[in-house]
Amino acid sequence: MARPIWTGALSFGLVTVPVRLYSATEDHTTHFRQIQRGTADRVRMRRVNERTGEEVAFDDIVKGYDLGEEQYVIIEPGELEEIAPGRSRVIEVSAFVDLAEVDPIYFSSTYYLAPRGEEFTQIYSLLLEALEDSQRAAVATFVMRGKEYLTTIRPAGNVLEMHTLHYADEVRDPAVELPELPERTQVDAEQLAAAKQLIDLLSTEWNPAEYRDSFEDRVHELIDAKRAGHEVVTAAEPPGATNVIDLMEALRRSLDRAGGPQPAQPANEDGNGDGGGDGGGTNGSSNGGARAGTARRPKAAPAAADGRAGHAGSGRGRSREKLSDLTKSELYSKAADLDIPGRSSMTREDLIDVLGKVRAPRKRASA
Repeated sequence: MARPIWTGALSFGLVTVPVRLYSATEDHTTHFRQIQRGTADRVRMRRVNERTGEEVAFDDIVKGYDLGEEQYVIIEPGELEEIAPGRSRVIEVSAFVDLAEVDPIYFSSTYYLAPRGEEFTQIYSLLLEALEDSQRAAVATFVMRGKEYLTTIRPAGNVLEMHTLHYADEVRDPAVELPELPERTQVDAEQLAAAKQLIDLLSTEWNPAEYRDSFEDRVHELIDAKRAGHEVVTAAEPPGATNVIDLMEALRRSLDRAGGPQPAQPANEDGNGDGGGDGGGTNGSSNGGARAGTARRPKAAPAAADGRAGHAGSGRGRSREKLSDLTKSELYSKAADLDIPGRSSMTREDLIDVLGKVRAPRKRASA
């Protein structure tokens, strides 16, 4: 059972409920120890006097506010505790807001609030249900570890979640931070329709369990491979930027991969589609019926037999779709089994292309 990281009381109006604060998230990042190359000797960090080079005991360290020219205002740790606001250890609610109005940029960390004992559950439940029925979140401040936090508190099932927020002066202004703000340019109507159609096709219900930290998985693959003495495959290079000239083709290919109909060709002056193009047909309508807004498919639509949507007439396309589901390590293993030359220097896309060309003829021959 987790231990509380803070104990105090939650106060709204003249109502107070003793609570405990618990971490709602944890870091699963793989951690490494620093060792000296060629040895098993750990490298440790020590606090040393910059002038003498001698190690300094923790109790002999104080805080110094730099005034410049090696002049400091010395602050003892206890002095900060004396001036810390909210020494009564109270989470004090000051207002209630619609949580949807809070820009996500302000959110920092998430915690759980729980009543300190069974005798306090009735007051706790009262606040939880009142927030739930009013569809509001409480705005509150409290002090923890020598810092005052701005927070929102909202119901989440049977518990209260508390989100610490950045203060307004901690959020950077993009107009100041960026060299220049991006200009919103006029977009092509056909490209916009295709992009909206692609968004529609890829829309789904939010389920965080469907997502994994793929980089963390590759870190463990790297550790396992090196431990077993296997060759390490480098990561694929990031894709290059899409050329504006090729943007529509990239959108068409994206829709094809997502299993959706191709966007209609632009209508000519008499209102009919030109019927030409690169095979991107319509849904049978002459007024661009394949544009966004009419192409939504049910979220529960059955997938193809191989787990991905595809076109019946493109065996090589389906093969590439299967290959694109594999990691670079898996692709490299297949390339090694086929003894493909130059595989160690290939990117992930190179491996998909080469394996697609090798596999397709073999499948036709066996057929």
